[in-house]
Amino acid sequence: MRSPRGMTLLEVMVTVAILAMTTALVYGSLSITLSSQANVRRVTDRYHAGRVALMKISHDLTCAFLSKHVSVLEKNRETLFIGKSDEVTFTYLGHYTFEVKDEPTSDQGVVTYELGYKDGQKVLLRREKTVIDDQPDKGGVEEVLAEGVKDIEFEYYDEEQEDWTDDWKAEMNDMDPVITDKTLEKQVNTAKVLSGQAVDDPEFMLPKRVRIKLILEDSEGEEYTFQTETYLPLRYPFNW
Repeated sequence: MRSPRGMTLLEVMVTVAILAMTTALVYGSLSITLSSQANVRRVTDRYHAGRVALMKISHDLTCAFLSKHVSVLEKNRETLFIGKSDEVTFTYLGHYTFEVKDEPTSDQGVVTYELGYKDGQKVLLRREKTVIDDQPDKGGVEEVLAEGVKDIEFEYYDEEQEDWTDDWKAEMNDMDPVITDKTLEKQVNTAKVLSGQAVDDPEFMLPKRVRIKLILEDSEGEEYTFQTETYLPLRYPFNW
């Protein structure tokens, strides 16, 4: 009996061609799907990072505070709010306390938001100090709040001028006496009124609102802009 005849060269070539076409179609579809997933993930990551960063900055700003109640023996405990166009440093009441042995902490602290660099990439840094001292711009724990940052802008609303400004400085005047006696305080305020001086220092207060604009950039060079306004409820300094 004769053996079954095998495939001819032409049949093999047609089969290989069909297989190659099918593989190319599958690879093309898979490549498009993976590329779309990567683009969606890239955009999602940028939007998530931007929203989280703005939420954290806004939350800290709502806890900002000033106080005139400073002991003469501890002038280094003075509160402040130093705002610039690209960074801000302020005392706040938003520190989360944990019961750690031999490490007493409170809800007070000093927070700084500024731009920095990590691995050659511009990032948004958040630095927190749990103790208010006379060097608010040094020390503390630093963490990266957002990567791929192109720029950040802060603006502060001046209620008297009814306009936004690029800087805000609220620091206690070292020449002002620290008064704990209420009777003496009333006498001093009365003397100021009679002499035409303002009772309260208009410069030692928080801005009514802070506008934040954050611009992120992804690996493809595409920019994402996030903007919000935050109201500061504890605008006037504590006097107790």
